[in-house]
Amino acid sequence: MASKLTVKFLLVFLVSFLLFDGKALGQEQSQNSETKPKIGLVLSGGGAKGMAHVGVIRYLEEAGIKPDYVVGTSMGSVIGGLYALGYNSDELEEIILSIDWDLLISNRVEFNSIAFEEKEYYNRYLVELPVKNGKIALPSGLIEGQKLSEVLQYYTWPAKQYKNFDEFPIPFRCIATDISTGEEIIFDKGYLHDALRSSIAIPTAFTAFDLDSTSVVDGGVVNNFPVDVVKQMGADIVIGVNVSDEDFLEVDELGGFGGILMQVAMARSLKKTKDNIEDCDIYIKPDLGVYSTGSFGNYREILALGDSTGKKYFDDFKRLADSLGRKDVISGLGFDESPIQVSGVEFVGNKLFTNSLLQSKFNISVGSMITRDEIQKGIDRIYGINGFYKVDFSLIPFGEDRFNIKVRLKEKPASLLNLAVHYDNQFSAGILLNYTVRDLLSKSSRTVFLLDVSENPKARIDYYNYFAKNKNLAFNARLNLLRQQLPEYSEGKETEVAIDRNTNFAAQIMTTGSLKQSFAFGAVYELSKTRYRFNRIFSDALKNGTERTLGLRFRYYRNSQDNRNYPTRGAEGLLESVFHFDNKLKINLRAGFDTVDVNLDGVIVSLPKDVLDGLAEDLTPDPYITLLGRYSKFLRITPGFQLKPEFAGALIVTNNSAEKSFQEFFVGGYQNIRFNDTNFWGLNYGEVQTSNFVKAGLTTQFIPIKKVYLRAGINYLGFSQAYRFQEEGFINSIFKDETYAGYGLDMTYQSILGPITIGISSNNKDNKLRSYFSLGYSFNYSDR
Repeated sequence: MASKLTVKFLLVFLVSFLLFDGKALGQEQSQNSETKPKIGLVLSGGGAKGMAHVGVIRYLEEAGIKPDYVVGTSMGSVIGGLYALGYNSDELEEIILSIDWDLLISNRVEFNSIAFEEKEYYNRYLVELPVKNGKIALPSGLIEGQKLSEVLQYYTWPAKQYKNFDEFPIPFRCIATDISTGEEIIFDKGYLHDALRSSIAIPTAFTAFDLDSTSVVDGGVVNNFPVDVVKQMGADIVIGVNVSDEDFLEVDELGGFGGILMQVAMARSLKKTKDNIEDCDIYIKPDLGVYSTGSFGNYREILALGDSTGKKYFDDFKRLADSLGRKDVISGLGFDESPIQVSGVEFVGNKLFTNSLLQSKFNISVGSMITRDEIQKGIDRIYGINGFYKVDFSLIPFGEDRFNIKVRLKEKPASLLNLAVHYDNQFSAGILLNYTVRDLLSKSSRTVFLLDVSENPKARIDYYNYFAKNKNLAFNARLNLLRQQLPEYSEGKETEVAIDRNTNFAAQIMTTGSLKQSFAFGAVYELSKTRYRFNRIFSDALKNGTERTLGLRFRYYRNSQDNRNYPTRGAEGLLESVFHFDNKLKINLRAGFDTVDVNLDGVIVSLPKDVLDGLAEDLTPDPYITLLGRYSKFLRITPGFQLKPEFAGALIVTNNSAEKSFQEFFVGGYQNIRFNDTNFWGLNYGEVQTSNFVKAGLTTQFIPIKKVYLRAGINYLGFSQAYRFQEEGFINSIFKDETYAGYGLDMTYQSILGPITIGISSNNKDNKLRSYFSLGYSFNYSDR
C-alpha cells in the first residue's frame, strides 16, 4: 500500500511542476489548491466494533488531516456522519460514553419517560404478544430502536441548517439497502437522522426503517466498506478503516444458524469488500480481539483498541499530511443548540390515538421557539402512553429557521397479551396474565384485564379514559379482587393464617399532564371477608367476618425513578387521605347455626347470634379519616453506589374509642401487595398491622458488576393502635407504645425472567432471622 501512495505523491508533484508558470504567488497558490489531492475517509460497518473508528479519527486529527470526504456504512455511517457534521474525536467519544447501550439496543426507554398513568404496567412482563382479529400473533423479535432514534435525533440536530450532505463541514455519504429491490441506496441529501437510521438497520437485530415509499435495512448487506463511493465523490487518496470480515468465513467459524444467515445475506457485500480493500491507499484493520458486533457493553475496551490502532498509523498520517502541506485544525462542533420556530405540527401513522390526545402530550404549539430538548420531551410524553412501538420526528424546512414538525408514529395493535411468571417464599408461585385493550369502551381509553393464577389468586379490571379539552385529565375506574393467605405472627413465629377475600373498587379523576406525578380524587368502596385457617378461638360455626366501608380519597403520588425494577436515581413519594363513612362490621355464621362457641383461655362461652350482632355494632366505627405518607430517594454517590433514605407514616383521625375496628396499615417485608403497604427490614409481610405508625430508614445500594445489586439497610418503626385524636399523649404514643429497629441485606440479579432477589433480615426485639426469595414479575405494586 505504501508504494501505491508514493506513486501518487510523485504524480502530484509532477503535475504541480508542469503547471508552474512563474505567475504571481496568489495565482500559484490557487492552482496548487485546485490540484491538491483529495483525501477520502471510509468507515465500515461492524456494529459495536465500529466504535473503534473514533481512535483512528483522533490520530488523523493529531496529524493535521481533515478528510475532504467521509463515507460510512452502518455504525461507520453514524460515526462518520457525526464527524462530517463537525463533532471531533473527543466529542464522539463523549457521546459514546454517555449512552446507555443496554437501553439503546432494546425495546425499552427510561422509566421516567413513561406516562404516569402507564408506569404501573411498564417493563414487568416477559412477553408482549399482539392480538389481531381475536388471534394471538407472534412478535417480530426485532428492536424498533426508539432509544436509538432519540440519540440520533439529538446529535444530528445541527444538520437542519444544510440543504444536502455536500454542505456539511466535510461532504458525506452513507449506504443503505432497499428491501424491495435489493439495491444500494446512497444518501447524499435529506434528513440526516433518517439516513443514519436506515444505514444502521442491522438485519436480524433492528426492524427495517420506513423511508417514503419503501423500507430499507443496513447498507452492510450490499456495501459494507464503500471505498468505491468515496472515489466517485472525487477522492484521490483513500484511508479505509474496516472493522468487519474481509472475506467469507468457514462454516465452523460462523457460530450457528444466525451467523450462516448473516453471511448469506452479506455475500454480495463481501465480494465487493475485497475489491474495495485493494483500492485503499492506507488500509486499516483494527485488531479487536474477542469483541463482536454485539459487544456494545464493552465500549470502553473497543474505544481503547481503536486508540491503539490509530496510534500505530500516526506516522503514516503525519507523512501524508506533511507531503501535502496540510495542517488542518479540527475544533469540534460543541453541544450548544440553536432553537427553531415551529411553523406547523403534523401527526402521521396514528389510527387509535386522536390528534387532540397526541397534541396534548406533545404540547408544542405553532409559532413557538423550541429547542431539541423540548421536542424530545414532547416525543417522550407521546411514547410514554405505551401504545406505540416507535415515535420519532422529522423537520421540514419552511423558510429561514422555521420548520414543520412531522411526528411519525408506529402504533401497537389495539389488543396485547402480556405474560410473566413469579415465585416467592411467602406467597408461592404464579402466572401473570395481562390483556390490554385500547378503545374498548370509548375513544382515548385503555382497559386492562389482569389475572394472577396462583395459590393466592388476584384479579383486576382497570379502565382509563382521557377527557377534558387538553386531555390532561382522565377518569379511572378500578376493581381489585384479592384472595390472600396472610400469616399472623407473634415474636417472629407464625401463629395463625387469616384467609382474606378483599374487594376494592375505586372511581376517580386524575391529572395526566406530567410524566412524574399525578393528583387524584374519587370514591372508594372496600369489602373484606376474613376467616382463619386454624381458628383456635372460635368454633366451626363461625363462617367469617366482613368489613365494609365507603370513602372519599385524595391521593398525590410522585415517581421520578429511572427504573421500575432496578432504580439507581430518582424519588418516590405518596400523600393519601381517605374519609371513611358508612362503615359496617358483620359476623357471619354458617347455615344452620345460631350460636358460636368462643375459647377464652380454656373457658368455652357460647354467644348467640343477636349478641354477636350487637358486638359487631359496638365495634363498627363512626366516620373517620386515615392519613398516609411516604417518601424515598436514591442519592447517587457514584454510578455504582447509592444511598436511599426513606420515611413513612400513617395516622387515623377519629373521635371514636380505641376499641372500634378501623382500617389497618400493613408494615413489614419486601412486598407492596396493596398500594398503601409499607416495607420494613426485619419483619415479614404484614407482621405489624396497625392504625398509626412512623418509619425512618437508610439503605445503601452497591452495584459491583453489571446486573447485580447489593443492598444493606436499617430502619426504625414506632406504632400504636387507634387513639382519639384529642387525647393527651396521642402523638407520643406512636413513638413509644411499640417500637422495632430492623436491619437486613439482600442481593438482586437482573435475569431474563425478571428480578431474582434473596435476602435476610432481623430486628432488635426477637433477633430471629427472616429470609426472603423472589423471582420474576408479580401482581404486586412492588417486590423490593
